[in-house]
Amino acid sequence: MARVIFVLFLALSLSGCYNPLNRATADRYGQTCREAQATGQLAVAEEACRRALINVRIGHLGDEAESQELYNLGRVKRQIGKYEEAEELHKESLKIQESLSPPDQAKIGRRLAEIAIAIGEQGRVKDAWPFLVRLIPIADLYSGQERFVVKGLFEFYAKVYQKLGMQVEATQLLEKAKTL
Repeated sequence: MARVIFVLFLALSLSGCYNPLNRATADRYGQTCREAQATGQLAVAEEACRRALINVRIGHLGDEAESQELYNLGRVKRQIGKYEEAEELHKESLKIQESLSPPDQAKIGRRLAEIAIAIGEQGRVKDAWPFLVRLIPIADLYSGQERFVVKGLFEFYAKVYQKLGMQVEATQLLEKAKTL
């Protein structure tokens, strides 16, 4: 009986530890997700990203890895048109990312942008403002394609906000877009 209790205790102790097998499996699914996404096989990408997230969680691979897999799955969900799911995944990723020490502002900004895009795609443009206003001071961190996307996001929302009579918000976004 003592041996059974010891074996159960050992198994439970080890189950809470980092698992290299889950790391390898999560990495393999992550790679499959990226490749499928790049070739437009979004259903395959969605399933692979979902499995990568599961392996990160059951393998206790850490908050950074979980945040990244949530972000990856959210991006695929957005591309598929599952905007509500994408928004929730990105919010969960953002919450984790903000809890890390020190917080990586560039990663936080990417999540803010993805949330704003998902909200906009749902037609809830006013709800995007709290995320956009947080993205404004972070936008200078980006270059290349990311900077172009953030600038376009600001310009899009500025036009929409102007039409809605949200002049202060529109002006802030346009001023920042001009500097990018």
